Amino acid sequence: MKRLICFDLDGTLLHSHNAHSLAFKKALKKLKLPTKTHKFIQSQFGKPKQEVAKAIAPKQNKTIQNLVLKWHDYYLYKETKKHTKKIKGVISTLKKLKKNYKLGIVSNCKHSNIILLLKAAKLSPKLFDVIIGNDDVRHSKPAPDEILKAEKLTHANADYMVGDTIYDIIAAKRAKAKAIVVLTGNQPRKLLKSKKPFKIIKSIHDLPNALK
Repeated sequence: MKRLICFDLDGTLLHSHNAHSLAFKKALKKLKLPTKTHKFIQSQFGKPKQEVAKAIAPKQNKTIQNLVLKWHDYYLYKETKKHTKKIKGVISTLKKLKKNYKLGIVSNCKHSNIILLLKAAKLSPKLFDVIIGNDDVRHSKPAPDEILKAEKLTHANADYMVGDTIYDIIAAKRAKAKAIVVLTGNQPRKLLKSKKPFKIIKSIHDLPNALK
């Protein structure tokens, strides 16, 4: 019986951080809120989305922060999704792994945004046995809920969680999966290493060899 590998989306399978940060900047402008740099916005990625909104609109109440998220989704759909690209080698890697594993996406993006970004990057959702977004569970990463739901829906145990942030590592450990982190995201190797992942690899292209 095939086991399961769970993947984060942004920074792991796709170069989509610019698409998200541009959408957030447009949302802040729409709401006439103080702007933030791309670097700062992207440094918040990987957290639950409500925490991201709180960080980039810290002086606003929860209603306004929710509007930031709403307008982010609007601009991502209407304008900024075009800035999303596949990480090199992702399709060949997933096809190779699919021979021996079930594959799942577990992301702190909304489910609809995951599908949107996959299609924008021309990465077929059909490559995955299960896709879990933050709106499919009660608690998103670093909670283990997304991984646990992927296990339940695929009837398979998650051997590995592959991601690009410390939140992926924490979620993996809480779900009793081995955390493998890639260096294609924004977090530095030193920070990732401090959380003691199972392995650190350069990119998803190196994953099949790391699993041997």
